[in-house]
Amino acid sequence: MGRGPGALLQGGLVDGLRAAGHEVAVWRVEAPGEFRTEVGSAFALARLIAAQVRAASEAGELPLVLAGNCNSCLGTLAGLGASPPTGVLWLDAHGDFNTPDTTASGFFDGMALATATGRCWPAMTATIDGWSPVPDAHVVHAGARDLDDAERELLADSGVAMVEAGKLAREGVSAALGPCLDALARRVRRVYLHVDLDVLDPDDAGRANGYAPAGGLAVDEAETLVSYVGRRFTIAAAALTAYDPACDPDERVVDSVHRIARALLGPAR
Repeated sequence: MGRGPGALLQGGLVDGLRAAGHEVAVWRVEAPGEFRTEVGSAFALARLIAAQVRAASEAGELPLVLAGNCNSCLGTLAGLGASPPTGVLWLDAHGDFNTPDTTASGFFDGMALATATGRCWPAMTATIDGWSPVPDAHVVHAGARDLDDAERELLADSGVAMVEAGKLAREGVSAALGPCLDALARRVRRVYLHVDLDVLDPDDAGRANGYAPAGGLAVDEAETLVSYVGRRFTIAAAALTAYDPACDPDERVVDSVHRIARALLGPAR
């Protein structure tokens, strides 16, 4: 999945956005020095992402982060800062709500949202300039369909709003997500929109990575959802994550990403 951002750029994402009338600048963020540990390298990247997001945001630009994993959110949220408060709309097939005490795999990426809400790694997050945890009540998780038992319990005991994939399929985006966004809009005016691409249905939109389970959002539904959020909130930053080009030989996911990115940015000004 670390090859995903480069593959999306090579797949014409920037050219497509420019053709739609958007001004696009690309900044490459790489961890300094030799790779040592997954956790250490992830936080080194988060610190660099925070600085880049902060600079873009202060310049009045929309930071759109292409990342191999979901823990990039830590840098993005830190770069946005705590004021004004930021909500999080997290689109993902998985919970990403494990902690070091609940994970059975040790996969750091599966702790991204738990870390963002302050449940783990406090000493490491404190090294990111501008960091503060996101309150549970500021988070809406949508599109899940593959949760570990332990993280399901953590989510049930949390204040995070959950709209699982089945509910979205049965009720449609507006009916399923609307009440959660109504509650979120009473607390925040801007959001960070996180799109783990395995939220997409592999049969409809292509297989984003080797962890993508059956079901999920059709690309039309993803476009509708992203546009719906953009009409209700200011999207302060966004991310497209976890794309493994080896799982997408016909580049269907690349095409889906183009559509989602255009929906996310809206009409060019």
